[in-house]
Parts: sequence; C-alpha cells; structure tokens
Amino acid sequence: MSMKRVPLKLKWVSGLCLLAASTVAQVELSFAQLTVVDVNPAPRTKPFNIDFAYGYQANTDLKKTTGDFHRNAFRLGLKAEVTLSDSLKMDNILFYTNNNYTFSGSSAFQWEDIHQFVYAPLFKYQANDRWTILGAPLVQWFGEGGAKASDSVTGGALVGFNYRSSPDFSVGLLIGVLSQIEDDAVFLPIPTLRWKFAEKWTFRLGLNRLGPDVGLGGEVAYQLNPSVVVAGGIQYQKRRFRLDKNDRVGEETQAPLYGKFTWWMFPEANLEFFGSLVTNGTLRLENKSGNKITDKDYDNTAFFGGKLHFIF
Repeated sequence: MSMKRVPLKLKWVSGLCLLAASTVAQVELSFAQLTVVDVNPAPRTKPFNIDFAYGYQANTDLKKTTGDFHRNAFRLGLKAEVTLSDSLKMDNILFYTNNNYTFSGSSAFQWEDIHQFVYAPLFKYQANDRWTILGAPLVQWFGEGGAKASDSVTGGALVGFNYRSSPDFSVGLLIGVLSQIEDDAVFLPIPTLRWKFAEKWTFRLGLNRLGPDVGLGGEVAYQLNPSVVVAGGIQYQKRRFRLDKNDRVGEETQAPLYGKFTWWMFPEANLEFFGSLVTNGTLRLENKSGNKITDKDYDNTAFFGGKLHFIF
C-alpha cells in the first residue's frame, strides 16, 4: 500500500466517524429498525441465511436510587434472497428478538418480556461492478407481552448506496425516515465503511451486530487464519418499546465496548462468541403520551454471549 493513499483514507475514516457521532447525538436513532441492512452488502452464492443469537447482561445497580436488574436477549433471524433480474435482487428479511428484563422489587422499572418483530424487503440494484443502490420499506412491532398491538407498530423506509472502489475499500450512505413510539419521526443519515487497510486488518463503520443486539459504531477485525477472525469495537444502542401497564413507553440506551471471536467451522456456518463492557447505560420510563416519568443511569456491567450463523 503506497504511503500517498493512506492520508486520503484516514480523512474518510475520521470524517465518517464524526458524522456518525453527530447523528447519534442529534437524533438518538432507533437502531432496532435498521438492522435489516448489512454494513457492506456483498454478492452471495447461496440465497438463505439463518442465525440464532443469545446474550446475557449481568446484574447491575441503578444509580442514585435503589434497585437492580439484568437482561437475557434472544434473536432468530432469516434472510432469503430472490433474484428478480441479472442486476436486481431482493432480500426478504425477517427476525424476532426477545429481551427479558428482571428487575428487583424496589425498582421503578418493572417491565419483563419485550418482543420485537421486524420485516423488510430489501431491494439491491447492481448498477455496475462498483455501485449498488439499496432501498427497503420496513415495519416493526416492538412491545411488552400484553401491550396493545396497534400502539406498538412503527415503520418507515430507507434508501442508500454502496460504492466499492476495490476489494479492499467500500463506502456508502443510508438515509432512513422512521416513525417512533410516542415520539417524532426521525431522519437518519447512516455512513458505512469497510476498509482493509493491511493484509489481515479490516476497519468497519456503520451498523454492526453484537450477538442479538445491533448498534452504530466502528470495529477493527484481524484475520488470525482463513477460518478465524477476532474483532473489537464500540457502538451505541437504543431500544424503545411499548409497555403493557397503562400503555407506557420504556427505553434503554447503552454503549458497549466489545470483543468478538468468529470461527468459520465450514464455508456455510460460523460460530461467534463475544464479551463486552456495557457503559453509559440509561433506563427511561414515559407515560402513554411520551412524557418522562423517570430515568436512571446504571452501573457499568458485562454483556456476553454467542451467535450461530448458517448459509444455505
């Protein structure tokens, strides 16, 4: 890699990192609805993907009050690609996530099983060997068991592009307009980047998976050998959902600092383990109109688990 090319790519990385941070600070986007889009869409030789993921967020204390909680998270995802023409394909994306919270009796937050269902048909138009155009409507149900179905539905649409200048470098931008539960719709610019800056090193910026969760951030991956990859990064996450009791609204935000180990057992399957330190965690409770009742930060804690992924 020539020294002349490095400064240009570093400018791309720093600029996109600033844009991502600005986006989070200004609109606190709802990442759960955006998990439908890969950071770096790439051609696949097989049309079906299925994954199972689990994560455990260890017990932690709420700050400046009494009470504590922990969280178990499960996810089942399916992606089925349909070829519409030589240049146009559609990914039917469907997934279910369950976040099971357990609060102590003294806590002001008392929600339990939070269910999330998402469906999105993602259209991918391959304009040429460098440009891919993306577009998808999406619908989501995000609420506690027993919550009113009609009050737990949100939706929207997104469009974007991915530009691949070489096998080692691609950059893109996603633009989304999404409704939120008892909050204003948001306009979301999401930068994406994949840069293989050395033989075994890759930097990724955008929406990244962490077991059953997803967030916006950056990660660096190192290819230990052809079947093993290790990675580390930091991301911002937000979950906002309808509650059963009095149609209230619950919300959790956090910023996990994480490491991942991915083993490709064979070309069609991989097993991933991850561990993280959850920082800047906050819980928020609102009434049915979206007005704050209370919010509390919680102590840093561990979040760890794994994911099993099949391609067929």
